[in-house]
Amino acid sequence: MLRRFGSFVILFFCVSIFLFPDLLSPSTLTHSLKTRRSVVRQKRNSSIKCVVRPPDPWDQSILEYVLDDGSRPVQLACRDAKVQPELTFLDENGVLHLNSSAVNESGLEVECQYRTYDKLDGDDEKLIYAKWISFNKTAKIDAEFIEVSCQRIWFPRTRVYSNNHNQIKPIPRQSQKQFTPAPKASVIIIVLDSVSHSNFRRTMNKTLEALHTHYGSFIFDGMTKVGDNSFSNAVGFFAGKWWNTEFGDVHGFFDDHDLIWKRYRKEGYRTLYSEDYPGFNLFNYLSKGFKKKPVDHYFRPFWLNVYWSYVHRRNQPKFAVSWFTELGHDWLNQVRYGDDDIAKFLIKHVKDLEDSYLIVMSDHGHRFDSIRKTSVGRQEERLPFFSISLPKLIRGDSELIETVRNNTKKLTSFFDVYTTFRHILNYPKLPQTARGRSLLLPLQDRNCESANIPEEFCVCETEVPLNVTANARVRTMAQDFVKEINLRLEPHIQCVQLKLKNVIAANLVGEAEEEKFRFTIETSPSDAIFEALLLFDPFSYQSTVIGDINRINKYGSQSLCKFYPKNKDYSENCLTFNICSVHFYNHM
Repeated sequence: MLRRFGSFVILFFCVSIFLFPDLLSPSTLTHSLKTRRSVVRQKRNSSIKCVVRPPDPWDQSILEYVLDDGSRPVQLACRDAKVQPELTFLDENGVLHLNSSAVNESGLEVECQYRTYDKLDGDDEKLIYAKWISFNKTAKIDAEFIEVSCQRIWFPRTRVYSNNHNQIKPIPRQSQKQFTPAPKASVIIIVLDSVSHSNFRRTMNKTLEALHTHYGSFIFDGMTKVGDNSFSNAVGFFAGKWWNTEFGDVHGFFDDHDLIWKRYRKEGYRTLYSEDYPGFNLFNYLSKGFKKKPVDHYFRPFWLNVYWSYVHRRNQPKFAVSWFTELGHDWLNQVRYGDDDIAKFLIKHVKDLEDSYLIVMSDHGHRFDSIRKTSVGRQEERLPFFSISLPKLIRGDSELIETVRNNTKKLTSFFDVYTTFRHILNYPKLPQTARGRSLLLPLQDRNCESANIPEEFCVCETEVPLNVTANARVRTMAQDFVKEINLRLEPHIQCVQLKLKNVIAANLVGEAEEEKFRFTIETSPSDAIFEALLLFDPFSYQSTVIGDINRINKYGSQSLCKFYPKNKDYSENCLTFNICSVHFYNHM
């Protein structure tokens, strides 16, 4: 990271003051707190630029947390496992087939039936099912979701096969806006949850090569998150708003919220939204989701083959979002297991996607793995992977290509991504947005403030580690940190009061005169590890937390009380769970 202001001499002097506060008496500090903060504010508003350089993916300090470069995922032993044969399949014309060759090979004599299902209007957690219908060889399906079940024909009549199929059901053209003769480019977005810029380079070599070679994708080195978790960042790039002050109710239904796909749908685009992890769906975790389908094709359980039936229909532009959570959310290195499949998918569909803006991205880096306790891991967590490829129609625009290439080295945020979505929809006309700049236009040099990146997520400032055991002020500030955590939890009466267990790290952030520090502490009784920025006031000898408080370790069994709140065996966990989830885990 880059040092924004000041010289080494001034920094050393100010660090000395922090470590040895008795060297200066209060009488020597003649400037007021108000003046000090005014000076700090002026400096923050200065024109000094930030140039972000993602950390080395193989930095020595993180090698113990990452897999060796030469390691490969273990091959799945499917032949030795008891995997059911594929007795049925759904073709591109929506015809369900009984796979006779697979049935003969299995040695089974079966009777099969199917039923269709879909979302229940008014409730995003319930499904509505049609009646079971028997079929022998084929059946024409006029629905997007199909469940199949097959039983032995002899006693005992046990179920020997079950499967789910899905397809894209065409929507009548009259329900869509009529198109102008000018072609519109599709927007295809693949989100890999919790994958940093550096971790993508460590684990997704084949996908990275496919993006470079087959799509000419631009990889953005300075893309920075604007919120702690998936939801707050998604609101940034899907709505261009701050989730907690501008977006509206985040615990009810989201049908009336201004999300980007509504604008695309209004302009005649076919829209799709899918996630692979229903239990922690972006708009359902601690919320109610949508009363009605928010897009034309709403796949909460998403399967990769759905994309094939979707993207090859090229007579209508599309805005499609596929969000993969399970692949990378829980374990840092697990995402590499998807590298081969994603790369093959991208290579297979180069022709289908040539008229599209293809965006492969993440929402943030890994938030809970042990790497997060390191300074490199913290920086990775702030810098998610983001790439974009341009439609074939405009790839010959050398000025545009040079502009986007230059922008990859600039400080950018998810508000810029939202503005880019708006720009694509009206291209080449640029609509007015509250914040953010289009990635398709030249970006000026910026700092975190001008890029609308909260201070606690800014990676532009130098951090100097302090001795956490030999300084009384560190302990005092850590206690202030815990007080602030408990203060923010006061509305939740079921929450246990936390106590300081350990100061893991304390860093001086930016210029010493700002007296801004990043603290990482462990608390009891939950063993929760929290991180936040603190601003110290030398006159009151107190500190205040800047922005969000982040928990950076997993909460494990503390989540059990969400599902078993009345179970006495989990009563203690329930108290600490609320610290983890209700306030500091608003959304995953």
